Amino acid sequence: MEGIEVLFAVAGRRTGVRVRALARELGMTPTRVQRYLGTLAHLGLARRNPDRSYAVGPGIHALSAMSLSASGLAARAMRVLPPLDGLGCIVAVGVLWRHTVSYLYFNLPGTPLSESLGRDGGYPAERSSIGLLLLAHCAPAHVRQYFPEERERLAPRLEEVRREGHAIVKRPEGGYSIAVPVGSPPVAGLALSGDIGADAVPGLLGRMRAAARELSEESAEETPL
Repeated sequence: MEGIEVLFAVAGRRTGVRVRALARELGMTPTRVQRYLGTLAHLGLARRNPDRSYAVGPGIHALSAMSLSASGLAARAMRVLPPLDGLGCIVAVGVLWRHTVSYLYFNLPGTPLSESLGRDGGYPAERSSIGLLLLAHCAPAHVRQYFPEERERLAPRLEEVRREGHAIVKRPEGGYSIAVPVGSPPVAGLALSGDIGADAVPGLLGRMRAAARELSEESAEETPL
Protein backbone atom coordinates (compact mmCIF):
# COMPACT_ATOMS: atom_id res chain seq x y z
CA MET A 1 0.00 0.00 0.00
CA GLU A 2 2.84 2.40 0.78
CA GLY A 3 4.41 1.66 -2.58
CA ILE A 4 1.16 2.58 -4.32
CA GLU A 5 1.04 5.81 -2.30
CA VAL A 6 4.51 6.67 -3.58
CA LEU A 7 3.49 5.80 -7.15
CA PHE A 8 0.44 8.09 -7.01
CA ALA A 9 2.50 10.91 -5.50
CA VAL A 10 4.99 10.73 -8.36
CA ALA A 11 2.35 10.26 -11.07
CA GLY A 12 0.46 13.36 -9.97
CA ARG A 13 3.36 15.71 -10.70
CA ARG A 14 4.35 17.48 -13.89
CA THR A 15 7.97 17.72 -12.73
CA GLY A 16 10.32 15.48 -10.80
CA VAL A 17 10.29 15.21 -7.01
CA ARG A 18 13.22 14.54 -4.68
CA VAL A 19 13.25 11.76 -2.13
CA ARG A 20 13.32 13.93 0.99
CA ALA A 21 10.48 16.17 -0.22
CA LEU A 22 8.36 13.13 -1.01
CA ALA A 23 9.19 11.55 2.34
CA ARG A 24 8.01 14.68 4.18
CA GLU A 25 4.82 14.78 2.16
CA LEU A 26 3.96 11.13 2.79
CA GLY A 27 5.19 10.92 6.37
CA MET A 28 7.75 8.21 5.61
CA THR A 29 11.48 7.98 6.15
CA PRO A 30 13.69 8.95 3.19
CA THR A 31 15.20 5.45 3.23
CA ARG A 32 11.80 3.85 2.85
CA VAL A 33 10.76 6.19 0.05
CA GLN A 34 14.08 5.62 -1.71
CA ARG A 35 13.50 1.86 -1.62
CA TYR A 36 10.02 2.16 -3.12
CA LEU A 37 11.23 4.55 -5.81
CA GLY A 38 14.06 2.18 -6.69
CA THR A 39 11.57 -0.64 -7.19
CA LEU A 40 9.26 1.55 -9.26
CA ALA A 41 12.20 2.66 -11.42
CA HIS A 42 13.25 -0.98 -11.89
CA LEU A 43 9.71 -1.75 -13.12
CA GLY A 44 9.69 1.24 -15.46
CA LEU A 45 6.89 2.98 -13.55
CA ALA A 46 9.27 5.75 -12.44
CA ARG A 47 12.55 7.13 -13.72
CA ARG A 48 15.49 8.76 -11.97
CA ASN A 49 16.48 12.10 -13.48
CA PRO A 50 20.08 13.36 -13.70
CA ASP A 51 19.35 15.78 -10.82
CA ARG A 52 18.38 12.77 -8.64
CA SER A 53 14.70 13.64 -8.67
CA TYR A 54 12.10 11.07 -9.73
CA ALA A 55 9.36 11.38 -12.35
CA VAL A 56 6.92 9.06 -14.08
CA GLY A 57 8.41 6.35 -16.25
CA PRO A 58 7.18 4.81 -19.52
CA GLY A 59 5.31 2.12 -17.62
CA ILE A 60 2.85 4.72 -16.31
CA HIS A 61 2.00 5.76 -19.86
CA ALA A 62 1.55 2.14 -20.86
CA LEU A 63 -0.70 1.54 -17.84
CA SER A 64 -2.71 4.67 -18.64
CA ALA A 65 -3.17 3.65 -22.28
CA MET A 66 -4.21 0.11 -21.34
CA SER A 67 -6.68 1.23 -18.66
CA LEU A 68 -8.30 3.88 -20.88
CA SER A 69 -8.59 1.38 -23.71
CA ALA A 70 -10.02 -1.34 -21.47
CA SER A 71 -12.67 0.86 -19.82
CA GLY A 72 -13.59 2.70 -23.02
CA LEU A 73 -15.21 5.46 -20.97
CA ALA A 74 -13.04 8.32 -22.22
CA ALA A 75 -13.47 7.27 -25.84
CA ARG A 76 -17.23 6.97 -25.41
CA ALA A 77 -17.32 10.41 -23.81
CA MET A 78 -15.68 11.83 -26.94
CA ARG A 79 -18.54 10.38 -29.00
CA VAL A 80 -21.48 11.03 -26.70
CA LEU A 81 -20.76 14.39 -25.05
CA PRO A 82 -19.97 16.89 -27.86
CA PRO A 83 -23.68 17.88 -28.18
CA LEU A 84 -23.54 19.08 -24.56
CA ASP A 85 -20.45 21.19 -25.31
CA GLY A 86 -22.66 23.64 -27.21
CA LEU A 87 -24.55 24.64 -24.04
CA GLY A 88 -21.87 27.15 -23.01
CA CYS A 89 -20.97 25.20 -19.86
CA ILE A 90 -18.05 23.14 -18.66
CA VAL A 91 -18.78 19.49 -19.46
CA ALA A 92 -16.89 16.94 -17.37
CA VAL A 93 -16.73 13.23 -16.61
CA GLY A 94 -14.90 12.54 -13.36
CA VAL A 95 -14.06 9.72 -11.00
CA LEU A 96 -13.50 9.73 -7.24
CA TRP A 97 -10.16 8.82 -5.69
CA ARG A 98 -10.24 8.99 -1.91
CA HIS A 99 -11.03 12.65 -1.20
CA THR A 100 -10.48 14.12 -4.66
CA VAL A 101 -11.98 14.09 -8.16
CA SER A 102 -9.98 13.40 -11.31
CA TYR A 103 -11.34 14.07 -14.79
CA LEU A 104 -11.34 11.74 -17.77
CA TYR A 105 -13.09 14.36 -19.90
CA PHE A 106 -13.12 18.10 -19.27
CA ASN A 107 -14.30 20.54 -21.92
CA LEU A 108 -14.31 24.30 -21.39
CA PRO A 109 -16.61 26.39 -23.62
CA GLY A 110 -14.85 27.11 -26.88
CA THR A 111 -12.08 24.58 -26.25
CA PRO A 112 -11.25 22.17 -29.10
CA LEU A 113 -12.47 18.64 -28.51
CA SER A 114 -8.90 17.39 -28.87
CA GLU A 115 -8.02 19.13 -25.58
CA SER A 116 -10.87 17.57 -23.60
CA LEU A 117 -9.30 14.26 -22.62
CA GLY A 118 -7.80 14.18 -19.15
CA ARG A 119 -7.14 16.91 -16.62
CA ASP A 120 -5.14 17.25 -13.46
CA GLY A 121 -6.81 15.54 -10.54
CA GLY A 122 -6.93 16.70 -6.99
CA TYR A 123 -10.13 18.77 -6.96
CA PRO A 124 -11.68 18.48 -3.47
CA ALA A 125 -14.61 16.05 -3.62
CA GLU A 126 -16.66 17.89 -1.00
CA ARG A 127 -16.69 21.01 -3.23
CA SER A 128 -17.48 19.16 -6.44
CA SER A 129 -20.90 18.08 -7.72
CA ILE A 130 -19.27 14.92 -9.11
CA GLY A 131 -17.46 14.39 -5.81
CA LEU A 132 -20.64 14.69 -3.72
CA LEU A 133 -22.51 12.42 -6.11
CA LEU A 134 -19.90 9.66 -5.90
CA LEU A 135 -19.36 10.09 -2.15
CA ALA A 136 -23.09 9.55 -1.68
CA HIS A 137 -22.67 6.08 -3.16
CA CYS A 138 -19.55 5.19 -1.14
CA ALA A 139 -19.57 3.09 2.01
CA PRO A 140 -19.88 5.21 5.18
CA ALA A 141 -16.39 4.01 6.18
CA HIS A 142 -14.95 5.86 3.18
CA VAL A 143 -16.43 9.17 4.33
CA ARG A 144 -15.29 8.57 7.91
CA GLN A 145 -11.73 7.82 6.79
CA TYR A 146 -11.19 10.67 4.34
CA PHE A 147 -13.45 13.34 5.84
CA PRO A 148 -13.12 12.78 9.60
CA GLU A 149 -13.73 16.42 10.52
CA GLU A 150 -16.53 17.01 8.00
CA ARG A 151 -18.49 13.77 8.05
CA GLU A 152 -21.24 15.16 10.30
CA ARG A 153 -21.72 18.14 8.01
CA LEU A 154 -21.60 15.98 4.90
CA ALA A 155 -24.02 13.30 6.11
CA PRO A 156 -27.32 15.17 5.44
CA ARG A 157 -25.99 16.49 2.13
CA LEU A 158 -25.04 13.03 0.92
CA GLU A 159 -28.40 11.65 2.02
CA GLU A 160 -30.11 14.34 -0.06
CA VAL A 161 -27.97 13.44 -3.09
CA ARG A 162 -28.88 9.75 -2.73
CA ARG A 163 -32.56 10.64 -2.48
CA GLU A 164 -32.57 13.03 -5.45
CA GLY A 165 -30.30 10.97 -7.68
CA HIS A 166 -28.17 13.98 -8.63
CA ALA A 167 -25.93 16.59 -6.98
CA ILE A 168 -26.15 20.36 -7.34
CA VAL A 169 -23.51 22.79 -6.07
CA LYS A 170 -23.95 26.56 -6.15
CA ARG A 171 -20.83 28.17 -7.57
CA PRO A 172 -19.25 31.16 -5.79
CA GLU A 173 -19.08 33.04 -9.08
CA GLY A 174 -22.75 32.36 -9.86
CA GLY A 175 -24.70 29.59 -11.48
CA TYR A 176 -24.57 25.91 -10.62
CA SER A 177 -22.61 22.73 -11.10
CA ILE A 178 -24.86 19.69 -11.67
CA ALA A 179 -23.83 16.03 -11.68
CA VAL A 180 -25.60 12.78 -12.54
CA PRO A 181 -24.28 9.21 -12.19
CA VAL A 182 -22.77 7.16 -14.99
CA GLY A 183 -23.53 3.50 -14.39
CA SER A 184 -25.39 1.71 -11.62
CA PRO A 185 -23.70 1.64 -9.21
CA PRO A 186 -21.91 4.74 -10.47
CA VAL A 187 -18.43 4.32 -11.90
CA ALA A 188 -18.17 8.04 -12.73
CA GLY A 189 -20.13 11.26 -12.69
CA LEU A 190 -21.19 13.50 -15.58
CA ALA A 191 -21.36 17.21 -14.77
CA LEU A 192 -22.33 20.54 -16.30
CA SER A 193 -20.99 23.67 -14.64
CA GLY A 194 -21.51 27.31 -15.53
CA ASP A 195 -23.88 30.25 -15.49
CA ILE A 196 -26.91 27.98 -15.12
CA GLY A 197 -30.13 29.45 -13.77
CA ALA A 198 -32.27 27.48 -11.33
CA ASP A 199 -35.12 27.31 -13.86
CA ALA A 200 -32.84 25.61 -16.41
CA VAL A 201 -31.77 22.79 -14.07
CA PRO A 202 -34.69 20.36 -14.69
CA GLY A 203 -34.27 20.46 -18.48
CA LEU A 204 -30.52 20.06 -18.26
CA LEU A 205 -30.88 17.11 -15.89
CA GLY A 206 -32.99 15.35 -18.49
CA ARG A 207 -30.36 15.82 -21.20
CA MET A 208 -27.56 14.81 -18.87
CA ARG A 209 -29.32 11.64 -17.73
CA ALA A 210 -29.90 10.66 -21.36
CA ALA A 211 -26.19 11.13 -22.10
CA ALA A 212 -25.21 9.23 -18.95
CA ARG A 213 -27.49 6.33 -19.94
CA GLU A 214 -25.85 6.23 -23.34
CA LEU A 215 -22.42 6.14 -21.76
CA SER A 216 -23.36 3.39 -19.31
CA GLU A 217 -25.33 1.36 -21.86
CA GLU A 218 -22.37 1.29 -24.23
CA SER A 219 -20.19 0.31 -21.29
CA ALA A 220 -22.46 -2.63 -20.46
CA GLU A 221 -22.53 -3.77 -24.08
CA GLU A 222 -18.74 -3.85 -24.27
CA THR A 223 -18.22 -5.72 -21.00
CA PRO A 224 -17.59 -9.45 -21.63
CA LEU A 225 -19.66 -11.91 -19.63
